[in-house]
Amino acid sequence: MSRNKICKSTIVAVMVAGALMLTACGGASVPDKYNYDDFSKYVKLGKYKNLEYTKADASVSDTEVQDAINTTLEQAKTKEQVKEGTAASDSIVNIDYTGKINGKKFDGGSATGYELNLGDSNFISGFAEQIVGHKVGETFDITVTFPANYSNNTELSGKKATFTIKLNSLVKTVTPEYTDEFVKKNTKFKNKAEYEKNLKNQLLKDKKAQAASSEKQELFQKILNSSKIKKYPSKELKDAQKKMIDTYKALAKKNDMSYEKYLKSSMGMSKKAFENQAKVAAKNTVKQELVLFALAKQYNIKVSDKEYKEYLDKLLKDAGYTRSQYEKAAGMSIEKYADQNNLYDTMVYEKVMAKVLKDSIAK
Repeated sequence: MSRNKICKSTIVAVMVAGALMLTACGGASVPDKYNYDDFSKYVKLGKYKNLEYTKADASVSDTEVQDAINTTLEQAKTKEQVKEGTAASDSIVNIDYTGKINGKKFDGGSATGYELNLGDSNFISGFAEQIVGHKVGETFDITVTFPANYSNNTELSGKKATFTIKLNSLVKTVTPEYTDEFVKKNTKFKNKAEYEKNLKNQLLKDKKAQAASSEKQELFQKILNSSKIKKYPSKELKDAQKKMIDTYKALAKKNDMSYEKYLKSSMGMSKKAFENQAKVAAKNTVKQELVLFALAKQYNIKVSDKEYKEYLDKLLKDAGYTRSQYEKAAGMSIEKYADQNNLYDTMVYEKVMAKVLKDSIAK
């Protein structure tokens, strides 16, 4: 399990990601939120029964199975050091090199056992090209000129350098043959037939989960679009805005910057502009949450403390963590992670949308 990363994007997108999709990225008590006996003073729910939705495809083709096999073979590739031959323009080579300017070594100009793809090199112009045609075991000099605007080290800009290069080997990538023996050695299955059957079943399971997710999102969006907010609850509205502001304050601290400076550099916004947009984003979030929890009320759906704890424990187990291991790795408890990433909302969403999906009509 990894902690969510917040990339540079619109504020609304950040807030919507935490509510509309309602997916995480994964003694616990259920968060105290939206515990209203009557949601009607806040939201008028749109139609949520007998809705039509597009039935998503959940079939698996032979091509998809073969693609998965190819991925397995790609991951099992090995490298061979070929000790004879001549470097071609598309070769991968293993080299030692020492760079000098006016006879003196410079920082970052030397390496041993370096693998370089001559056909896709990000080295300065002329470096890789001058290795082509040399033989394995050969030691030779090449001369290159650093670009005038060399950003990696301005002291080298425009300078001519000589590199002494030893071509240690050519590097050959070997893709294993797909056989029963390969399957037995690299998987828990005895032969290709067993492996492919399991692979197809797993792909089908994943496809069904993706299809169900797509169908639920389509239905939730329809309900959301047809629902009307009468009044925003002040507590949840303030909490949603504060959560976003606190997130960016924490990011600023992590980057050793002031809150205002971080907003300017990462978002291109002033504190005032950011917090005004955060108010708009908070309203979008609260609308989605109101609709969700109002639906939960209609369907009499609840999540107990026991269910919530078991859900968090399963996330940890699936990710291979104990609670203490996770806290050490993430720097926070699983409960805090769950709160930051709306995992309680995820549970409610899945329960609610299972009911909505059952009450809807596929087309």
